[in-house]
Order: sequence, then structure tokens, then C-alpha cells
Amino acid sequence: MRVILRLFKSLCNRYNPFLSLPGLVFVVFLLVLPRLAIAHKTDSAHFNQPVTDTILIAAEPDYPPYCSIDENGNAEGFAIDVFKAAARAAGLEVKIKIGLWNTIKQDLIEGRIDALPVVGRTPEREGVFDFTLPYLTLNGAVFTLKSNQSIQSLNDLQNKKILVMKGDNAEEFVRRAKLSDNILTTNTFEEAFKLLVNGEGDAVITQKIIGLKIINRLKLKRKIVPLNIETGFRQDFCIAVREGDTELLGKLNEGLSLIIADNTFEKIREKWFGPVFLEEVNFKDVGRTMLIILVPLIIVMILLWIIFLRREIKRRTTRLYQEFAEHQHTLNNLKEKQHLLEHSEQQIRLLLNSTAEGIYGVDIDNNCTFVNKSALKLLGYKTPDDLIGKNVHNLIHHTKSDGTKCHIEDCVISQNLKKGIGISVDNDIFWRSDNTNFQVEYSSFPIIEGEILTGGVITFRDITERKKAENELIQLKSELEVKVAQRTAELEEKVQKLAKSQKALLYMVEDLNRITAELKEERRKLEKSNKELDAFTYSVSHDLRAPLRAINGFAGFLYDDYFDKLDGEGKRFIQVIRQNANRMDQLINDLLLLSRISRTEKRLENVDFNTLINTIISEIREHFPINDFEIDVQILPVVKCDMNLFKQVWQNLIHNAIKYSSKSELKKIEIGVTESDDNYRFFIKDYGAGFDPRYVSKLFGVFQRLHNENEFEGTGVGLAIVKQIVGLHGGSVAAEGEINKGATFYFTVPRSNQIN
Repeated sequence: MRVILRLFKSLCNRYNPFLSLPGLVFVVFLLVLPRLAIAHKTDSAHFNQPVTDTILIAAEPDYPPYCSIDENGNAEGFAIDVFKAAARAAGLEVKIKIGLWNTIKQDLIEGRIDALPVVGRTPEREGVFDFTLPYLTLNGAVFTLKSNQSIQSLNDLQNKKILVMKGDNAEEFVRRAKLSDNILTTNTFEEAFKLLVNGEGDAVITQKIIGLKIINRLKLKRKIVPLNIETGFRQDFCIAVREGDTELLGKLNEGLSLIIADNTFEKIREKWFGPVFLEEVNFKDVGRTMLIILVPLIIVMILLWIIFLRREIKRRTTRLYQEFAEHQHTLNNLKEKQHLLEHSEQQIRLLLNSTAEGIYGVDIDNNCTFVNKSALKLLGYKTPDDLIGKNVHNLIHHTKSDGTKCHIEDCVISQNLKKGIGISVDNDIFWRSDNTNFQVEYSSFPIIEGEILTGGVITFRDITERKKAENELIQLKSELEVKVAQRTAELEEKVQKLAKSQKALLYMVEDLNRITAELKEERRKLEKSNKELDAFTYSVSHDLRAPLRAINGFAGFLYDDYFDKLDGEGKRFIQVIRQNANRMDQLINDLLLLSRISRTEKRLENVDFNTLINTIISEIREHFPINDFEIDVQILPVVKCDMNLFKQVWQNLIHNAIKYSSKSELKKIEIGVTESDDNYRFFIKDYGAGFDPRYVSKLFGVFQRLHNENEFEGTGVGLAIVKQIVGLHGGSVAAEGEINKGATFYFTVPRSNQIN
């Protein structure tokens, strides 16, 4: 029975026959005739079936006479009674909740309820709901105030305020037809008519009978009228279930068929509408009456039409699967089971999806008409809707096997199918949805119905691994031949080299002994040089400093004891002697420090650079007035290094920044770090005297100064010490600057040396 109902549903969608209620009654009556003939003795059993499941539906409070609530707050109406009767005939128990239309529609989409009793079937809703047979067809109407004479046609609505219920099929119709850009939505149509009376809208569009019911209930018949204009808004109403709920859809379709055939549907209609609908009689009503008069003729015509369609479907299905069987070995089983597939689309899908080969069908324009699961999997698509209706050539076959562009006019599949020719190709390229491709072999077969070419069927399989194996075998064969020849030659060559290698090995042993002796001699010389360097360092530390201190001391005595006896020039000479002696003492200290760094054994530990820098700045503040300096220190990491050596680095860099910024207006120093995967890169930036960037390469050399000593004092060794300490830790130094625009000094510490 469900198969027959699905067939009827597809025929309605394709041929649109007799969408009025009488036509529906006659067609459904015809479809259930075989069932009624078999079960005519047990008709009453349909409405006494045991309850197999309980479903939850929702109803609107203000959609009379189809859905409303009584004085006790319970759902009532024509659609409610129809749904209950159909559910009872299908063995279902119904629970009903009340809610606004836009809310309950979303509840069905998200699965919080199982069905809605009355839903207009529109293109917008077919994407989210599945619908039963239509059991009601209504015409829409435009309602306006009697006093409003400005609306005489649909074109007059263009600049008007149109009131519709939010989410209703009337709203979808207005937006689809683009009747106006000024659309106002309400929660109910009762609210819409009240706004119309209050002058907050120009017209209400809804189903005519619903509008008349609401006007009567609100006692607005003297103020509001339906306009006698053709709207084109004609709507089939069905029961809606969540998309994909085929089991519940089948039960409700069966229940509807039973209550229509049993005359229960007609009794419910007469209960709510009387002998006829409350809409005003028009030419369409006359047409429906004529259909009722011509019932016998219509039944015969529909019967003949269904028989013709069933035979045509059977003939085309038989031809299609015969062609599949001739060209595709994997589809041989379909021919053996063909008599089972004539009555079931699901069985056909099952067999198509059972083959490991990809199969898809196209029409004459190369648009996909069906596709099996294997094809979806091979092509990387999730659902048939991703392919059906789309140009397959543009999606998967737009490149030739040699990688060049394959235009639709060059596509062998498309061109041969248009000629009614089947082909087989053993090596080509198809593209997946993720823009990757794979090698395929495929066969295409034309579909000819009644000597008319309607499309084709293409079967394909992934041969990437097979082609790869074939290529590897060919390559392996050629490589083996080459390797055999090479190995033979190599063996002969190795035999010859072996004899030479024995002699060479003796020479290598002699050379190794000689080099070992030379290395021992060089090590002895290096140790001697280190001892001499230590002696030199000791000599500089003691022998040079002693006379220097004597000069500085006697110069101090002269200045203190003979100050009154010296003229101005003599006093200046003594000051120059003392200054140069102090400078030379500092220079000796810097040189000793520089010489010791390379021989210092590092004592690595985790050093917090923020704490270290704060200590240095505090020490500087005790000896120099730097209160007018702004020193901005970022959050710095803990670094594994020698704390004493890096204290010297930061002291030299911070002293330089203060010294060369002392004469600038902006006394600001910035200290920070940038991190990469390999290094910490520390920087100190000032806004002082800067330097000529052309001489940046000289900055880190010994005694290299880019400023006059009279401007900024110093020995010229500080940056060389910085470079040596950073290099000892595996890092590097750099600098940037411009004259009178400040300078930035950088140094790096490798992260590979750090403790996690």
C-alpha cells in the first residue's frame, strides 16, 4: 500500500492532476480499491487497530476553522479531527501541544515534535519537511478595509504595507511573488487583522476561508472585506513530518487513504463546513462540481492513465537493467531479481548500492539523475543531493588523463551519449569533491525510451592502485635489467678496488699516526700559549697598574699639596694626567675582562632577566642621576645562562643607552624580547645620539668608537665584551640606528639551551 501511495505522490508532483479535494478523493479511492476489495469484511478493524506508538504533534491557537482552541484550552478544528482519524486508522496514539506557528514549525524541523496536522506545501518547505497526500486545497485572498479604494489589483500592493503571519505560507507566497518590499509579520492572523483595523497596514493576505472566519469572530465584517481579484495564491494542505521520517509518513498516508475511502473524511468536512465550504462560489467551484458529476468517466480515465504509467515504468525499468546487464558484470544479479524490483524503489536502490563500482545516471544535458553509494564514496560526496541535478562533467570530469582541460564539447562521455553510443575507457581522470583526482576506467550506456534518447548511465571504478602496480612492475623490470648489469660491473670493480684498498689502508694508518703526533704537538703549544697568556695577564694586572697608580697618586699629591702654587694651566695639566690615568686603568680592566671571557668556564643557571635588570637599574640610580629617564621594561623570560657574564652584558648596554641619551630631549629607554622557535631575541632601544648606519659593522670591535671622546667618554671595549659573552652562549649581536634618532641593540640566546 505504501508503494502505491508513493507512486501516487510522485505522479502528482510530475503531472499535477486534479489538485482539488474531489479529484483527490477519487484518486485515493481508486488507489485503495484493491485493499478494500480484499478487506471489505473487516472495514471496522481499521479503526480498532492496536496502538503501536505514541506521537506528539502541535497545533496553532488561531487558524480557524482548521486549528484553534476551545473554551477549555484544548485543540480543535477540521485539521485536528482529520489527523486524529488518520492516526487512529494507522494505529497511532496522538498527544497535542499548543504553540505559535513559527515556533511549532521550528520544533518539527529540530525533532521536538513528530508532525504538524495542517501545513501548506510550498517549494520553501519541501526542503525541510516530508508531506502526505494533500487533503485540502484553499485559495488565498487579499483583505483590506472597505474604505480603502486604492487596491484594485496585485500591482497596487507594490508600495503597500502587507500584513502576514510570520512563517505562514502566505508570507512565503508574498516574498516569492515579490508583491511588496514592505512586509509586516505577526504571531497570528488575528493580530494581523487588528493591526489592519488600527491603520498599521494596508492589506492582509491569507487563505480566504480562514480570513472570513477570523473577521466573523472579531465582528469586523462591516469594516474588512476580501477583494475580488485573482491572487494566484492557491495552496495544497497536507500533514507534514520531519524530513526523512519515511516510516511515520507511510503510516499517515495509509491512515488518510483509509478515512477518505471510508467516508470518515467527508463526515469531518461536513461537521466543520456543512455541505460545502464557506468560501464564496466561483468558477473554480463550478469546475469542481462538474468533476463530481463526471465521476465515472474520471475514474475510468485515471485507471487507464495509471495502468499506462505502470506499464511504461515497467518497460523502461526492464530496458535500463537489461542494458546494465549487457555492459556491467557486477550488475548481473539485477537481471535475475528484476521481477522483485518492479514494485519497490527501495529494493532497486539496495542493489545499486551493493556494488563496489560507482554508478550514476545523467540526462541529455549531462545533469546527474541518480547516484549510488559507491559513487558517492569514490567521489567524496556525502549525500545524493550533492550531485543530483548538477552537471557531472563540470564536477568530476573536467580534466583529461594527460592533465589538460577537458571542455564539455570535447567530453567523450557527453558527446557519445548524445549520439546514443556506449563507450568504454580504461584510463581517465575523475575529480573528487576535495579537488583531488584519481585514475578510473568507466563505461557509459545510453538510455533510450521509446526511440528517444533520454540520458545515460555511467559505471566506473578506481584503478589508481592497479595502474600504480602496473607502472611499478614495468619500472621494476627495466630497473632489474639495469641493476643486473650494474651489479656485475660493480662486482668486478670492487674486486679491483679491494686490492687497491688494502694498500691504501696501510697508507691511511701511517697518515693517522702522523696526524696524531701533530695534534699532540699543537695541543702542547696551545697549553704553552695559555700559560704565557696567563703570565701576560698577570703582568698587565700588576706591572702596568703599579706605575699607573703611582702616576695617578703623585698627580693627586701635586694637586692637593701645591694647589695654591700652581697657575691655571698647571692645574689643568694635573687634571688631564689624572683623567687619562683613570681612563687607562679602566681600559686595562676592560681588556683583562675581555681576555678572561673566552677562557671562563660558564656556570649555567636559570636567570630571571627582569630581576637582573631591575637590580642593575637600582645600582645605576645610586651613582648617577637618572630620575628624568623613562625606562620601560617588558616581561622577560627566565634564561639559562651565566648570571655574572650576562650581568656584564646588560650593564654595558644600559650604561651606553643612558650615556648616549643624556643630551637628547627624549630620555626614554625600552627593553624587551621577541621569541621564535629557535631564539630569544632581546633588544634595548634609546632615543639618543644614534650612529651612522654605514659604520654599524665597526660597533662591536675593540677600540671602535663612532663618537668623539669629548662628546661621550668610554674605552671602546664595552660592546666587544657584549659580543664575546653572547657568542660564548651561542648567540649573535646586531644593531640599528640613525644619527640623532636613537639606536637599538639586539642579542640572541638559543632556546635549545634552555631548561623546560
